[in-house]
Amino acid sequence: MLKIDFTQEDIDKLNHQRYHYPHPLVQKKMEVLYLKTQAIKHKDICRLCKI
Repeated sequence: MLKIDFTQEDIDKLNHQRYHYPHPLVQKKMEVLYLKTQAIKHKDICRLCKI
């Protein structure tokens, strides 16, 4: 499994972009990445984001 280390700056940007990016699909992708930074399991992220 790929492990990605996010800086606090990255997390802050994701948190902002998941609500403010102009395209809804990109917002959803930002939401998935943000949830990943919160140590949520992949299966739970999929369930929460309906993917």
